[in-house]
Amino acid sequence: MNLREWWTLARPPTLPASVVPVAVGTAAAAASGSINLGAAAVMALVAVLLQIATNMANEYADFRRGLDAPDSVGIAGSLVHGRMEPGAVRGWALMSYGIAFVLGLVLVVIRGPVMLVMGVAGILAGYFYNAGPRPLSATALGEAAVFLIMGPIEVAASEIAAGGRVTGAGIFASFTVGVMVAAILLANNIRDRVKDAEGGRHTLAIRLGPRRGGQMLSVLVVLGTLWPVAAAASGLLPLAAGLPVLVLPWGLGQIRRLQDGGLARGVLVMGRIHLVAGLLLAAGLALGRV
Repeated sequence: MNLREWWTLARPPTLPASVVPVAVGTAAAAASGSINLGAAAVMALVAVLLQIATNMANEYADFRRGLDAPDSVGIAGSLVHGRMEPGAVRGWALMSYGIAFVLGLVLVVIRGPVMLVMGVAGILAGYFYNAGPRPLSATALGEAAVFLIMGPIEVAASEIAAGGRVTGAGIFASFTVGVMVAAILLANNIRDRVKDAEGGRHTLAIRLGPRRGGQMLSVLVVLGTLWPVAAAASGLLPLAAGLPVLVLPWGLGQIRRLQDGGLARGVLVMGRIHLVAGLLLAAGLALGRV
């Protein structure tokens, strides 16, 4: 195994997106007064491995469909440049899913069969997001699927792993996490919209176009950062959970600069906004207990 190539296929810049839901779910568990840090650490590792496996499955699926080319942006390039065989990449994806499943069994022992159900659902969602004759990633429902999987579902699984149950705070906080990760995918699809359209895909970014797509990014950042403030004002979250609003001026400024530059760096920028807002939300939940 070429570990350097494995790491390239893992797409390291995308991995913080899988850590944020775990951080928020763990913080929600801590705010409720019950936390198992060992289980939370296992959950974080499982989430990262699932993200890596999905990235590899995406690389394999897009190459097989002819969507990737040597000049494509945001891919590992292992297949289009001939550094790897498709079967090997597919095997590494399945291996990563398998390791995540085995580690997830630790959480099943600690927290019960609900973790098995959520783990299997996560693996199937990640795989079939890119697989099949009409994967969700090729439709306008991709952002909605990612919102659900890497927002409410992953935050809930993380809170169960860390604290044994889902709380109202975790549910309401998960909205911000899901909205922000959906914005990352939208930015990715805006960047790839021309080649995606040539490949027969019908993503939300293709339907919106670059101008309205950039406007939608702003809307998502506004929703994601103001939601915790509204929830805190309503007593659904602790007041400190409103900290993500600090990201709003910076985030909107970043998006304006992206629009001026053609949104080519959208994934990197939206990933940073997601990470900062998510960590502020996690810190706010933890501080809210104090």
